[in-house]
Amino acid sequence: MSTQTFTTVRTTRTPTEAGLFISILEQAGLHPLELETASQCIGAEIFYSVKVPAEESAEAGKILSEYA
Repeated sequence: MSTQTFTTVRTTRTPTEAGLFISILEQAGLHPLELETASQCIGAEIFYSVKVPAEESAEAGKILSEYA
């Protein structure tokens, strides 16, 4: 059984923003993790990480760089 490595390409403070970035990446043919799989709690705050397979991280970074 192989395990795939994922890389965080963007971190947001809202699930709506993370969902938008995930949709953009999916439309570009990439394979980001589902939103609920990528959230994390740090202290009292929740952050939402947009994660893609490591081999897609460079392309995802280029795509998301258009969205400051």
